[in-house]
Amino acid sequence: MSLWFAVLLGLVQGLTEFLPVSSSGHLVLAQTIFGDGIETNYMLFNVLLHFGTLLSVVVAFWSDIRELFLEFFAWIKDGFRINGHPYRRFIIMLLITILPMFAILPIKSKIEGAFSSSLVVGLMLLVTAAILFLSEKAPKKHKTEKNATWLDALIVGIGQCFAVLPGLSRSGTTMCTGLFRGFSREFSVRFAFIMSLPVILGANILELVDVIRDPSTMGEVSLACYIVGILVAMVSGLAAIRMVRFVSKRGNFRPFVVYCTLIGTITIVVSLIRMVV
Repeated sequence: MSLWFAVLLGLVQGLTEFLPVSSSGHLVLAQTIFGDGIETNYMLFNVLLHFGTLLSVVVAFWSDIRELFLEFFAWIKDGFRINGHPYRRFIIMLLITILPMFAILPIKSKIEGAFSSSLVVGLMLLVTAAILFLSEKAPKKHKTEKNATWLDALIVGIGQCFAVLPGLSRSGTTMCTGLFRGFSREFSVRFAFIMSLPVILGANILELVDVIRDPSTMGEVSLACYIVGILVAMVSGLAAIRMVRFVSKRGNFRPFVVYCTLIGTITIVVSLIRMVV
């Protein structure tokens, strides 16, 4: 793998992980189109790219994450009493969003099979476009960690659960689900990105376990490519987070609606032509 290719993949991962356009499909597409015959398994490289975007969330929301970390231990010390602390409510909401993900484990293999279907990716991109479009019509409310309910957190977690399908944007689905539940635009973005931390971390751990079990999945990638890929994914991820915050405040996801509709339609047409031919 060349350094330019590592930069390209890091850029694709960093931008599409947080922009509401689905990162999984774009990363595979970039590896397929620009791989130029490279025969390697991208599993470990993709895991570390996700680690780069995890770092970008930590940097972008460091003040929140620091408060959550400190409040977590204070919460334990107080015998798990909330006592009106907003960040303790935030912690409970984050824990609730993880629960629906356990429902995926029994059907994990079937979901992985969907990643080989470009038709599924195309259809889910159209669903992403529809969700983004409808979110602009959502009533403007102002729920935050201070007054959002446990049911709100559970429904956002269920939205994240569906977003494991390729082509269905995780960030877009969770942000828009929050808006549908009455979250303020600032809190919907903040909550969607912070709740991604345990999911991304958990996915990284699972894939690293697979790599340890089968070292052949590491592929022939130099240390320099790993470092460059991680750094580019982190920096581009920070840029994407700033862009989403800017766009969300103005309530205009239309550029992403158009993009997902266009790419989704093209993907579906190409997939159907291949089936016929």
